[in-house]
Amino acid sequence: MLGTYYHDRGQVRVGNIPEPQLIQDNDAIVRVTLAGICGADLDFVNNGPEAGVMQGMRLGHEFVGVVEAVGKDVTNVKVGDRVVASAMFVDGECHFCKRDFNSSCEHGGLFGSPMFVEHGGNDIQGGQSEYVRVPYANSTLFTLPEGLATGAEDARALPLADNFATGYHGALNANIQEGGTVVVIGDGAVGQSAVLASSKLFNPEQVIHVGRHDGRLGFSRNKAGATHTVNGKTGDPVEFVKELTGGYGALSIIDTVGNQASLQQTLDMAQAGGKISVLGFGHLFAPVDQPYSASLFRNLTIHTGVVNVPAYMRTLLPLVEAGKIDPSIIFTDILPLADAAEGYDRMLMRTDGTIKVALKN
Repeated sequence: MLGTYYHDRGQVRVGNIPEPQLIQDNDAIVRVTLAGICGADLDFVNNGPEAGVMQGMRLGHEFVGVVEAVGKDVTNVKVGDRVVASAMFVDGECHFCKRDFNSSCEHGGLFGSPMFVEHGGNDIQGGQSEYVRVPYANSTLFTLPEGLATGAEDARALPLADNFATGYHGALNANIQEGGTVVVIGDGAVGQSAVLASSKLFNPEQVIHVGRHDGRLGFSRNKAGATHTVNGKTGDPVEFVKELTGGYGALSIIDTVGNQASLQQTLDMAQAGGKISVLGFGHLFAPVDQPYSASLFRNLTIHTGVVNVPAYMRTLLPLVEAGKIDPSIIFTDILPLADAAEGYDRMLMRTDGTIKVALKN
């Protein structure tokens, strides 16, 4: 079958790879119809040796498709069901899953990555391929409701696997108040998702989007729901936010970058008593100072954490089906799976007009 895999730092390949087989009784095999390229995939490719990525590792953790086979213990999905997968496979039964902290699952892992491979039977595959093996299918796969199950709506369901669910996670943790102000830092797919989730589901008066690309910020205003935008390369985001908030700063901030510079911005633009939600992974690749003193004296809350996709599916799937939100807007480019390397290049190079690429089978 055709699949996308890591070749070398900054390089991916698409080629023939072995078809997956059922290994455990709770496995399913999914025929992938649409897969996403995520910013985390770019991090794995750019930092392969440091991230433990081996040559030939299959990539991708966002996918929708059709169930082709199931193990004898799989009861929640059946052959022929159209499904969306959680980016992380989870057992659904451990201490953390029962508390809806699925990202801390004791037996979980991330598709298309070297993280916790042993938890999935030492054969964790990526979703940017024609077929993929799914461990713990009962708790990792979600049957699409009737309004999203014809195949034509795959792009609406796919962002719930990770990016839109992550944006929603950030909005929840930022404690957005109705009629209030929320700032989103970062103009990639997760940043756009955070703007969309905030504007459509939490009813703030102002959604201020901070980025570094005029085209992406224009997209945010025209499609995602930002009321104000500022380019950090040509303006001062802290002063911009303070001017719009009477000099006090914002009570809700979502940082989708997560490096030293973005975290400092959140502290500088936060109002005393504010909530800062950190989603970005920048701190994994460069040290970040812990701002305990700056937070303590201003009663700031800094909430970090990886998205708990399964916990949000029961909320988000009905909203997408009903048309309350359309997360498919983040897909600016849809390419054939065979052109996955081109899709990575577009995202790595931040090609004008490209925010997120989907790969279609």
